[in-house]
Amino acid sequence: MTNQERIEAKTTVAIKVADYLRTQIAALHSEAGVPWDIILAGCHAEIVAAMTEHLGGPATAEACKRAAARIHDLPSAAAASLAFAAPAGRA
Repeated sequence: MTNQERIEAKTTVAIKVADYLRTQIAALHSEAGVPWDIILAGCHAEIVAAMTEHLGGPATAEACKRAAARIHDLPSAAAASLAFAAPAGRA
């Protein structure tokens, strides 16, 4: 197996994991009624703790900084939908 094939195999599994987690997180909200802020806080804490355990503090901090830089200026889904909504009625 080439290095590229290993990367592609890992990427395929990572996508499957992300899909599974997305489904489970949505179920916590829609089926169990857990508020989004609580779900997100719990998920964030668990992911950062797992990253720290497996990668170490410095690597986790750098990964979080890179992620923060990529998303810093993105609006929330609610803000984006409001910004792109067609005006209703007349002024």
